[in-house]
Amino acid sequence: MSVDDGLYGALEAASNRDGRPIEELVAEAIASWLGDATLDEADQAAIEAARREAAEQGGVEFEDFFDKLPQA
Repeated sequence: MSVDDGLYGALEAASNRDGRPIEELVAEAIASWLGDATLDEADQAAIEAARREAAEQGGVEFEDFFDKLPQA
């Protein structure tokens, strides 16, 4: 998965403004978006299908992406 340059720039600006790592902001945003909902089997199957498709197109898991970012 690639991140749009404008979105990544806004994320960097928020990170600098708040004095928090990008990884923390992303994790917080994802947790907020997902809320407390539990995934049913159909949701889990869709996630796995999306992961396979992304991997076939050269994408990486977000944890791997963030692990490779230069640390400030």
